[in-house]
Amino acid sequence: MERSKKVEFIANTLQELYPDTHTFLEYQKDYELLFATILSAQATDKSVNEATSRLFKECPRLEDYNQENKALILDCIKKVGLGKSKCEYLIKTADILLKDYRGELPRDRKALMALPGVGYKTSGVVLAELYDDPFIPVDTHVFRVSHRLGLVNDKLTPEETEVALERLFKGKHSIHLHRQFILLGRNICLARNEKCDLCPLKEVCKYYSKKK
Repeated sequence: MERSKKVEFIANTLQELYPDTHTFLEYQKDYELLFATILSAQATDKSVNEATSRLFKECPRLEDYNQENKALILDCIKKVGLGKSKCEYLIKTADILLKDYRGELPRDRKALMALPGVGYKTSGVVLAELYDDPFIPVDTHVFRVSHRLGLVNDKLTPEETEVALERLFKGKHSIHLHRQFILLGRNICLARNEKCDLCPLKEVCKYYSKKK
């Protein structure tokens, strides 16, 4: 199958499989999504949502993320892992947002990445979720699925993989596609004990063709 038709087939199949997707992280305010995404590094969405359900109640204002509340913040997020580092990220990021951005999130990706604890993927998730910017952030699931399908070169980094995917899918429904890749990775294209026989994309999958 030629590349353009393969990309179209994958997009259409994922749409049939997961027609309605929503953000996996729970939040009410823009900065809360940023904080939840920072906390999600090396943690499950479930553990993050459990932590933020308390954190956002205990610290309802951006001003509440300060050194005086450090022990409280750490207690709220301790179960997500790397609690001490992430606690510092939240406090320092809140301070920068208040001082430099009047409490608002910068719309620029480089400016977001300059904030403590915010990397390429995190910045892409925030901008795509909040403003529908045409990014397809690459986490471990998106990376695994896109490489197994043969959509991108095996040697590409996560950042390079994102750029390649955005070029292939031309920015259409980017964050929706990001979530669809994640759901496929969680439900079928698992890191171990993958369920290839159940996958509707197996006939165009590079990984599956090598297994046969």
